[in-house]
Amino acid sequence: MPETTTPVDATARPPTQAAQGPDPRALWPALQSARRERRDRLLAPVAEVAGRPAAPRHLTWVGDLQQGDGGKGAMTDRLAAFHHITARVQGGDNAGHTTVFQDGRGDTRVLKSHLLPSGLRHPGVFGVIANGVLVNAETLAHEVAGFRAGLPPLRGRLLLSDRAHLVLPLHREADGRQEEERGSAHAIGTTRRGIGPANVSKANRIGIRVGDLRDPRLLRRRVEQNVRFFGLPRERTDEQVAWLGHHRDLLLSLAGDSVLLLRAAADAGYSIVLEGAQGPMLDIEHGVYPYVTTSPTAFYSVAGGTGLDAAAVDHRIGVLKAYQTMVGNGPFVTEDHGALGDRLREAGDEFGTTTSRPRRCGWLDLVHARWAVELNGYSSVVVTKLDVLDGFDRIGLCVSYEPAAGGHGEFRPDHAYLGGCAPVYCWLPGWRTPTKGVRRQADLPVEARGFLRYVADYLGVEVTAAGVGPAEQDIVVTPGGELARLMAPAAPGPATQPAAGGSVPGPRRVAAP
Repeated sequence: MPETTTPVDATARPPTQAAQGPDPRALWPALQSARRERRDRLLAPVAEVAGRPAAPRHLTWVGDLQQGDGGKGAMTDRLAAFHHITARVQGGDNAGHTTVFQDGRGDTRVLKSHLLPSGLRHPGVFGVIANGVLVNAETLAHEVAGFRAGLPPLRGRLLLSDRAHLVLPLHREADGRQEEERGSAHAIGTTRRGIGPANVSKANRIGIRVGDLRDPRLLRRRVEQNVRFFGLPRERTDEQVAWLGHHRDLLLSLAGDSVLLLRAAADAGYSIVLEGAQGPMLDIEHGVYPYVTTSPTAFYSVAGGTGLDAAAVDHRIGVLKAYQTMVGNGPFVTEDHGALGDRLREAGDEFGTTTSRPRRCGWLDLVHARWAVELNGYSSVVVTKLDVLDGFDRIGLCVSYEPAAGGHGEFRPDHAYLGGCAPVYCWLPGWRTPTKGVRRQADLPVEARGFLRYVADYLGVEVTAAGVGPAEQDIVVTPGGELARLMAPAAPGPATQPAAGGSVPGPRRVAAP
């Protein structure tokens, strides 16, 4: 059969746009407008609390160089006044953070929190409990209720991630049972707050998230799965469901998509301070296994715990206690079992915020601290509790390890290796003039300044401030350093310029939206 062809009309025009279909880019302006509207609605509560961003944006992470307990909460609280949002990144109510400050009447207040992010006492700051946090609803309810006493109301200022996993009473029960079964010789030394078992449920895909409270049938099914998994009697299901029901309204009233909010806030120019919990020695991946917590504690926890791009975090502030402490079991190279340990414990009030357990104490381990700086990529370090060293004739700094095989050893997160290491100390002169009450770096004793310089030189990172007491004002900021720049007022004027010599500038004043 012969092939046929259609004659071509040389005068015909190309097909019209309608014939081809709509312009592939025609909807883009409408889509972009819709995205902006959604972002504005999402950020409306933040704008109402913190105003609109005017200064350059900062994403700041506050972490630890040791096991924890170095003062991250107090440091986050100070920085929150110069950021729009404070966000707790990871961990659970096994981490306690303490803030000491003066209220509007001039009375000293002590605020202890386990789940609420530090810095919410500042009225112009919005708080986020991010998706990486494990939430004990009972603890959160207690803290929210306690925050009402003479502090700025939390209403409209707090978002709880609906992706955050919940710690149930059965998790706490399992935690305690596991510690008992290990026996005193092999116990990890957990706080028995249920964090490990809750993370097991999370990894086993039977965890219960805040958003699951919206679906009663899903909730019961997940509880039944947990009851079976942890070997509990079936009748325990009803009591767990009832416990969740008791806290349901509070949790859902705070629930929202923290990942969307934090990303949108960062994109819109809001400054965010990210609060870590515990320290790198306890990190599940990089810590001294098995004497670790079951959550990430190092810098990489920021990305997983918030959904933010970790590369966008431009400030990584590490807190380093001027001596070494530890809770729980595991190797501790510089631990002192005698008079020094007792003196540091009493002078530093080294008793756990969460458990009140006495902490193990010893001289500062710079070998361990340098490993932590390299692991987390800290941009600067705040040395805390410098005042606890007041009055010593000489101060020890561990600068190397002597392993069982001899030679000079570095820190390695291996409990058998560390258990066979002896500390190698260098000794610096102490100081008799108190550092407590000092506000300017130039007024610190010359020996204390030498101590800080030695720490900075050994770690290879700037010491940007020194803590000389528990209160908000008990900090000596290095003039021109990273912390001084972060804590500078957003719009400096004659009344808000930082004082000379490195004293703490006043908080950011937020204009009404």
